[in-house]
Amino acid sequence: MRKRAWRAPFIMLIAGLTVAGAAVANNDGALRGHGGPVKSVAISPDGKGALTGSFDYSMIYWRLDEEPARIGSRISDHDGAVNGARFVPGADQAVTASDDGSVALWDLSSGALIHRFKGHTHKVVSVAVTRDGRWAASAAWDRTVRLWDLKAMKPGPVLEGHDNTVNAVVFSNDGQFVYSAGYNGEIRQWKVAGGEPVRTVYKHGWGINVMAGTGHGFHLLFGSLDGSVGMVELASGQLVRTLHRFERPVLSLTSLPEHNTVAAGSGDGFIYVWDTVSWKAKYQHQFTEGPVWALAFSGDGKGMYFGGLDDHVAYWQMDPDRPFEVAQSEAPRRFQKSEGLDPGERQFARKCSICHSLGADHANRAGPSLIGVFGRKVGTVPGYAYSASLKGADFVWNEHTIDRLFAEGPEKFVPGTKMPLQKMSKQDERLALINYLKRATKGEAQKDTSQSGG
Repeated sequence: MRKRAWRAPFIMLIAGLTVAGAAVANNDGALRGHGGPVKSVAISPDGKGALTGSFDYSMIYWRLDEEPARIGSRISDHDGAVNGARFVPGADQAVTASDDGSVALWDLSSGALIHRFKGHTHKVVSVAVTRDGRWAASAAWDRTVRLWDLKAMKPGPVLEGHDNTVNAVVFSNDGQFVYSAGYNGEIRQWKVAGGEPVRTVYKHGWGINVMAGTGHGFHLLFGSLDGSVGMVELASGQLVRTLHRFERPVLSLTSLPEHNTVAAGSGDGFIYVWDTVSWKAKYQHQFTEGPVWALAFSGDGKGMYFGGLDDHVAYWQMDPDRPFEVAQSEAPRRFQKSEGLDPGERQFARKCSICHSLGADHANRAGPSLIGVFGRKVGTVPGYAYSASLKGADFVWNEHTIDRLFAEGPEKFVPGTKMPLQKMSKQDERLALINYLKRATKGEAQKDTSQSGG
């Protein structure tokens, strides 16, 4: 088994590289263009395209058949993070699942919305598509799985029975069944036609985050909160193999049956790759910058695309083994631990820079630019799609309101906001952040963290 530790490259994100058709991959194979952490990645069956979903509310369709890879289309019409994206077999289309509670069908050539499916009442965290492209299934934190008819563009059955959040969904090879799993640790089987429950296949002692098939249809892989990667025999419902136990939860799982390989990524930054003939680990890789939320093999099985806290999707060439070409930048990455940062700048990097920049342009970010935020009425940056709650709010951003935002938490301070939970209980940390923002939003900060892609 080959082992390698890698420190994520420090890349300056250039706005001109994010337009459709622009080249956004260097010779290190990374895909650059998002303005926030990457939540999902999928490779087309022919290996010529990729889909990436991000915390910046967008999905990007990449043309991998060109050198360097380029953006074919960018879709930014969700009102929340894009947690999943899948190609629709036999069509130039993709399906996305989002924190905004919707599932959407897109035309990849134009980037146009074909249809938006609504029905979930909480964030949708996983999506799958049958091999014939007829059905999509979505798993959500409203404790349901929903089926969607992609041909008729109509909602299908609602699968109810989980007593907690549902995190993962997978179709059987023939498309007749769908399997779901979630926080209660149960893997359930349902009929696609009619949506009737079939059985509880397996009960794990911990919550299940992700699932993947092995290709032949006899087994199902799962990744759990307890760090275990397990394989269940579908016929018997028995756990027949535990591939590994990470120190942190398993956050991503992928398989490439035609090359007899599966892989898992964890919260402690590790990726393991196994040979499904011997079930021995072939490679181990440590992504030191944080959790691995997204994994997908390249079409030829010789490499791996993966994503996490950084704005780009990294590429790991496994066969033949090639050293990473690390690109350097003077600006630190958002999540790089730096002893030299001002305390307020450190809080901005950790709490704010995922969504907000300190530059004039807020393109490809989940939130608007913070330039000129002090003294600005809430919800008034031109061109930004605010939530209804912020549009209807009537206050001005100042030291007092920003302090309340982080002391109480966004969901309490402005109920209904799209802002994620970022609560700071320590008054000295809030004061340091406010003082830094007062300087930075006037262009007086020692370092502009937005130049790191944050």
